Amino acid sequence: MPLPHFLVIGAPKAGTTALHAALQVHPALYLSQVKEPKFFLTDGPPPVRGGPGDAQTYREHVWRRADYEALFDGAPKGALLGEATPLYLYDLAAQRRVHALIPQARLIAILRDPVERAHSNWTHLWSAGLEPIGDLVRACAAEPRRVAAGWAHFWHYTGLGRYGEQLAHLLTLFPRDQVL
Repeated sequence: MPLPHFLVIGAPKAGTTALHAALQVHPALYLSQVKEPKFFLTDGPPPVRGGPGDAQTYREHVWRRADYEALFDGAPKGALLGEATPLYLYDLAAQRRVHALIPQARLIAILRDPVERAHSNWTHLWSAGLEPIGDLVRACAAEPRRVAAGWAHFWHYTGLGRYGEQLAHLLTLFPRDQVL
């Protein structure tokens, strides 16, 4: 069954959607139509509870391997397969799952100034009516409680921007020449 040759792992709100769209039109590539399948975020069914809106997001996870592989069934022969789930960089267990299943994968980590990224993330949730705190600084202060309560990664405004820790872990699993 087909598995991706490359993953766009970057950070949420750092341009992964734009890169996914640009790569989709390249004739030698085939990207999953589902932009963020989130396959490597769990070992089984995703959680069912969390912060505001998390239950809906969890229902979007493609967590069964057969369903994940089916995302690439339409690929032309010889195309390089890829998908984009930015949370794979942040979730260290996801990094290990990627390595266990596709250790030869090429990884594209898109980063953005962490303060701008956090603000964009907060704005996204605030404007969607999900973020109950109308101030980014206070929302960041609530992060430890939210993490402890099992809110989804997208609520981890400051944690998602700790790229050094995330990349350091990634490079213990993958050779540097597989990471862009």
